[in-house]
Amino acid sequence: MKISISERHMPESTALNEYALSKIEPLARYFDGIISVHVVMDVEKERHIVDLVAHLVRGKVVKAHAESTNMYASIDEAVSELKAQLKKYKERLRDKRSARRIAAQARQRANEEDAQPQETITYSKVYLRKPMTLEEARLQLESYHKDFLVFIDAESRDLNILHRRQDGQYELLQLIY
Repeated sequence: MKISISERHMPESTALNEYALSKIEPLARYFDGIISVHVVMDVEKERHIVDLVAHLVRGKVVKAHAESTNMYASIDEAVSELKAQLKKYKERLRDKRSARRIAAQARQRANEEDAQPQETITYSKVYLRKPMTLEEARLQLESYHKDFLVFIDAESRDLNILHRRQDGQYELLQLIY
């Protein structure tokens, strides 16, 4: 972090410069993206004014201003104001990162859900060509390699369903309407 100090309307004071440096250097602990800090100390009659301008990564500029009757107090006040702004900015960046991370995780979960097979209903057309006996329906069911067959019974002219159970036995479902 580069630190530059300027004095206006006052004689150059190494003690003030060293004090300002000792207060500004620890700011790097609060935010490590500080590129440079420019300190301007100014005296106007009884007012001691300190302006701090910090240049951060990504072009962000943070400013702090303080004035009092004592230059040391003005430095302390400006540094604490800058420290608060840096903490706030760092927290905002952290919130944005966590929001991005959460959004990315949600997108990933959505993609995974899309990749998983969805339960779908498939439609098939059934053509009832001619009425069948129960034995013809059983032979037809075996030749189709399906688990059920819908057919019209040749004797009663009713709609029936022949179902092959898991144990290999056949079950006849007669519709009553």
